[in-house]
Amino acid sequence: MENLLPLAALLLAPFAQAAGRGDEAAVRAAIEARFGAALHADIPALERLLADDLDYCSYLGTCQTKGQYIGDIESGVLKYQAITSKTDKVKLFADTAVALGRVDVTATRNGEPRSLHIAWTAVLAWRAGRWQLTTWSSTSIDPEAK
Repeated sequence: MENLLPLAALLLAPFAQAAGRGDEAAVRAAIEARFGAALHADIPALERLLADDLDYCSYLGTCQTKGQYIGDIESGVLKYQAITSKTDKVKLFADTAVALGRVDVTATRNGEPRSLHIAWTAVLAWRAGRWQLTTWSSTSIDPEAK
């Protein structure tokens, strides 16, 4: 029986590691951290929170890479004044999470003010010891939509 304990520990190790990263609260926290970093133009935080292979597709149907999205924030092309978000649902799959939510955004792009009500889908991957946003897709919605 003693000889089985090390074997059991070895077999259960991947599940123990997954439990440390895999809870819904950690995914929600990563999403909120990304919104906070964007709001405050915190480029080092965005570098950590966004995956190098990010596909960031806006409500307009245009898609950007990580470098393009961060570049717009860093240069001031995109400036967020307010972000109020709600994550409605999180689904966990091994090293991947899919989240659905809504966000109200006040921002300027190229100096043009925008007030947006958006429904979004985000895909996050567990990489380098943290959740990173790999895919973002959003669509404009009626602010009264529930």
